[in-house]
Amino acid sequence: MEIKEYLKENFPEMKKALARLIRIPSVSGKEDGKYPFGAECGKALEEFLKLCEENGFKGTNYDYYAGSADFFEEGEPALGILAHLDVVPVTEKDWSFPPFDVTEKDGRLYGRGCMDDKGAVIASLFAMKAVRECGYTLKKNVRLIAGCSEETGSELDIREYMKRAVMPGAVFTPDAEYPIITTEKGMLRFEFGGSLDCSHIESLSGGTVVNAVPAEAAAVLKGNFILASSEDIECRYENGKTYIVCKGKSAHASTPEHGVNALTKLFGYLLETDIGDNDKAMLKSLTGLFPHGETDAKSLGLNVTDESGSTTCVFSILEYKEGKLYCKADMRFPVSLTKAEAEKRIGEAAARNGLEFISAVGSEPHCADKNSDFVRTLLKVYSETTGKEGYCKSIGGGTYVHGIDGGVAFGMEIEGEDNNIHGADEWIGADNMLMSAEIFAKAIIEYCGK
Repeated sequence: MEIKEYLKENFPEMKKALARLIRIPSVSGKEDGKYPFGAECGKALEEFLKLCEENGFKGTNYDYYAGSADFFEEGEPALGILAHLDVVPVTEKDWSFPPFDVTEKDGRLYGRGCMDDKGAVIASLFAMKAVRECGYTLKKNVRLIAGCSEETGSELDIREYMKRAVMPGAVFTPDAEYPIITTEKGMLRFEFGGSLDCSHIESLSGGTVVNAVPAEAAAVLKGNFILASSEDIECRYENGKTYIVCKGKSAHASTPEHGVNALTKLFGYLLETDIGDNDKAMLKSLTGLFPHGETDAKSLGLNVTDESGSTTCVFSILEYKEGKLYCKADMRFPVSLTKAEAEKRIGEAAARNGLEFISAVGSEPHCADKNSDFVRTLLKVYSETTGKEGYCKSIGGGTYVHGIDGGVAFGMEIEGEDNNIHGADEWIGADNMLMSAEIFAKAIIEYCGK
């Protein structure tokens, strides 16, 4: 039986396997006993390992930091497929479908993680199964690695995996987009804040994760402020206080121009009200760093463009309460900038606006050889399977292989599709899931069968 035919016949089983993972709300959290990223991530890993064993592959648990499935029971892997089991949080009221289940409608599979990245885990697992069941002979081992904390940006799961096992010599992650990504911008996630007293602002808050445009922000003002509600802003007065909720649109931090930042939108709204001068001073300090609608870090002095793309930046998390301001932001920078230079300019910009730069974590840009045998193999398989031109490209998102020597991103998003990743009603096309499994199977055969 041919790979494509086998996968189509077994697609109902793929969907059942995907649903088993989606039903576990595996948002990476605090250590919980034997689970370094919380019990739900631990349960997702256990379910993944059950699926590996049920489908005939040796599963390995690396102390709940990550797990793997090997094609052969013995021998170090030559090819690694690196995916992840953790997901970003959901705002359930914004979903049209149950976020932690799989709903199929009009050729789409909806659910948190269907695209990012549990769908990729299942497509990769069934690609390995298709290679075996269709009778192909491999000369080299392939390993599917599933981590548990990709969405936190800490890379702790991969670092801990590498203390316990080898990273294959050739690695791709199906946690991005086609055709193939060989260059990734640098990333910097930074914290800033200060002690600021306000006359009327009792609290400000917004954002849930650092690598997404905040879709909602809220403020509580002391006193009764006559404020107009709108489609995007809701105001109410209760017990001597004014409550404001501002709606935006979420987007991934690597493409903030696709979103609407609820925090910076709220700042502008509040600045039009009759609040005190010290309240406005704090808001002006924040808008001095992040004017509403600005996504290129111009106000930080970091709007740079080169062959790898342009700087992007998103003000993603804010908490102000009892005079203490704490904020987080996410920046992606092109290859002509360095992490050290970016930190220096951010610190200077914060000081100019009366705020304190607290700390930063991040990584330098990542580049893989576009002409390697591995990259050429993946491009060949992609073109032959899809009939489309295969080429290498650069992105602003830091993928799971960032920092892994020679690692590339290969699927599963299709250019031009918006799968609502990190947003409500995340989905993957059923055709895309089948196509990706076919591509991965053929890549395994091409790279490990010779």
